[in-house]
Amino acid sequence: MHLPTRCSIRHYLQRSLRQMLGCLAILGVATSALASDAPATHTPLPLDVFYNDALIEDIELSPDGTHLLALKNIGENTVIMVIELATNKAFYPVKTDNKQFKFNWVRWANNDRLVMSLRFDSRTFNGVKYMQTRLLATDAKQQSKMITLVKADDNADGWISQFQDNIISMTPDDPDHVLISVDREVPFHQTVYKANVYTGKLTRVKKHAASVRSWYADHAGNVRVGEHYDDKKRKVTYKVLDPNTNEWNVAWEYIVFDEPEIHIAGFGHNPNELFIFADHEGRQALFKADLAKAGYPKELVLSDPDYDVNGRLIYSDAHKEVVGIYYTDGSAKSIFWNKEFRAFQGGLDKVMPDTTNYIASMSADARKYILYTTNSTNPGTYYYGDRDAKTLSYLASAYPDLKENVLIEKESRHFKARDGLDLEGFLSLPKNFSNKPTAAIILPHGGPMSEDGKDFDMFSTFMANRGYVVFQPNFRGSSGYGHDFMMQAVGGYGLEMQDDLEDSVKYLIDQKIADPKRVCIVGASYGGYAALMGVAKTPDLFQCAVSFAGMSDLVKMSNNFRYFTNKNTARKQFGEDKGQLKETSPVRLVERIKAPVLLIHGKDDVSVPVEQSRIMASALKSEGKAYEYIELEDGTHHLDYLPHRKQTFEAIDKFLTKYLPL
Repeated sequence: MHLPTRCSIRHYLQRSLRQMLGCLAILGVATSALASDAPATHTPLPLDVFYNDALIEDIELSPDGTHLLALKNIGENTVIMVIELATNKAFYPVKTDNKQFKFNWVRWANNDRLVMSLRFDSRTFNGVKYMQTRLLATDAKQQSKMITLVKADDNADGWISQFQDNIISMTPDDPDHVLISVDREVPFHQTVYKANVYTGKLTRVKKHAASVRSWYADHAGNVRVGEHYDDKKRKVTYKVLDPNTNEWNVAWEYIVFDEPEIHIAGFGHNPNELFIFADHEGRQALFKADLAKAGYPKELVLSDPDYDVNGRLIYSDAHKEVVGIYYTDGSAKSIFWNKEFRAFQGGLDKVMPDTTNYIASMSADARKYILYTTNSTNPGTYYYGDRDAKTLSYLASAYPDLKENVLIEKESRHFKARDGLDLEGFLSLPKNFSNKPTAAIILPHGGPMSEDGKDFDMFSTFMANRGYVVFQPNFRGSSGYGHDFMMQAVGGYGLEMQDDLEDSVKYLIDQKIADPKRVCIVGASYGGYAALMGVAKTPDLFQCAVSFAGMSDLVKMSNNFRYFTNKNTARKQFGEDKGQLKETSPVRLVERIKAPVLLIHGKDDVSVPVEQSRIMASALKSEGKAYEYIELEDGTHHLDYLPHRKQTFEAIDKFLTKYLPL
């Protein structure tokens, strides 16, 4: 079992390798010896605490439970680290400086072999930037040559697949191979191969089929489901293979944006047991479908009346079944329906009642495990557990300098939009908050079809530590609250979605939390657009704005979609009324802006082109507005590179100090 996938913007802290090994050297410490620090007064931390990367990420046990695998950040570099538990001996098979190549993930293929995904940016002949991934394998315990698992097909006329890291089965009964789905033979048509993790030899398992963008395999490695996509109709179709007739039958369909989405969660041990996410009474829920019966009847497994159920299944090799799921309802959690694991989780929660506790990784026999604990005042702590010895030992903290006595616990707050719609946001009150109106920051999330919650995040932590009130509203169009709520983002940029941010400020003022003359709006990606739109649409509301990688011209952004395979869906999301797009483009409203603006953008951003900030800076300059523009050389959309994070945090800190005094 593994931790659920995390946000693409990586976390920010590193410490020396020697300190990491020192943490691992105390594996004998029992649970009873663990104690939290006593509360202390508010102390602004050094800025490097926030822009440095996590000490360690994604610890995973080897199948036999004898070794640990992790990503370790050392300054600007990230290394793969393997540690033998019995001796604490460490081995570092691969590293990257995070300039050209970045790790997406790394995992055990078997007890001796690792597979990893790397990403990097490229450019087409006409200058369009895009991201590529590669899938590689290497030895876990001795130095060896890395091999690429997807090599170009000699018959594909020079075509090289953009995304090569789509593993659809780890084939637990065949540890020498993994099953991958990739458009190696024909562009944009997925073929399934069995890849040997030692030699790189590929054996075709399932030939490509027209319009299939994803294949899904059961735990035995049999391809059973194909996901078809028609961008002209914005239609997704799932077809299921009937093993008796060898025919592919339509199981489920939906029109993107027009109907609630359906997603494949994964197979159970029984190859006819398929878990899917689908709508249930206005919220997304988890179902179990029976592929052996006509019509593939669904049985409700897990639902929530207030929040969508989404996440990743937890499969136990030892039990040969899906035992639970990781998902979020404002704060991330794990839910088990297997009786043994439910009791196991309950015991851990009694020992550690104040954190969310994930059984993040287990040995194949389910007797040894990694526990990951977190909450809004605990940015992540790892423990090693032995169920037979009944011990739980501290391994490492992701951010050792971010302790409970300096972090802020977020509060869930509900407020009404001007049209009466109930909205939720997450409030961070600084340690020095004295129950009177103070300087506040509205921090809208990116996406916009994503969401904020109670979980730890570095940007709100940084700003609250500086002494600001921070509010993260889940405006309409956010995910997590059902299909109808999220679909208000379609064609809604700059309209009611933006009004919700204005209404969140009104809420803070009415609650006597925010000083109406000291409110700033800060965001990244869509949040960066919302920050620019905020000072353009409501010029007297915000005293300053910070936009990282934000959009400024929705018409130009929409025009860029012609280069992509899902262009019709993307255009539909933005809205197809060009008149409205012009009216909700901040670059066309610059004359209205009164507040100073900070623009930061990576030169090699493949998600939001750097042109979006360049034209905004030019327009602000032409109108004589107060602004600062910082362009990160070779910078990406995700702040992967330490010097870029340093430059970004320093600029934001300086800007807020100048324009949003405490």
